[in-house]
Amino acid sequence: MKRFGFLLLLFLQLSCTSQAVNKINGISFVASRDKAVQEHVDAFLNIHADHAAVMPFGFIRDVSSPEIIFDTDRQWYGETQGGAKQYIELLRANKVKVMLKPQIWIWRGEFTGGLKMETEEDWKILEASYDKFMLTYAKLAQDTKAEILCIGTELEQFVMNRPKYWEDLIVKIRKVYKGKLTYASNWDEYKRTPFW
Repeated sequence: MKRFGFLLLLFLQLSCTSQAVNKINGISFVASRDKAVQEHVDAFLNIHADHAAVMPFGFIRDVSSPEIIFDTDRQWYGETQGGAKQYIELLRANKVKVMLKPQIWIWRGEFTGGLKMETEEDWKILEASYDKFMLTYAKLAQDTKAEILCIGTELEQFVMNRPKYWEDLIVKIRKVYKGKLTYASNWDEYKRTPFW
């Protein structure tokens, strides 16, 4: 009887842990001034990367500014929607899976975790601006069949102060993009992120 119990326990343990885990061996394909070329992709294929994060940028003046400026002719090529699309197409041609990861850059490199509005009016402006930013890239993610869309990066104060907004944003994104969603929290933020 002990032997049967041990075998049953072993069977249950193996059946619970035998689900396939798809490891992501990825790199950040950082936005640059120029179009991506095959040489750029070859460099990370040589280290056996199979995923790439493509990161177009939106810009904010400071941590209390609600307007996100993005997809302008004043940005580097890779920071724009057209640049992100070109990068994704090149990666796709090389059978590399993609996570589209639109990111906010605050002038002078201020930490995005501190992005926090001082008035309800400014919160509403930021939310409308972030909707436009993210839904633009959610559509690009769907059109290019990106495997993953990252809905935000290290936006701790924004997430903590406006949790309902983030729940609503996910619903809006789901109407546009059908792939996997994630959020890139800072190392000390992830336990407080309410929408995992």
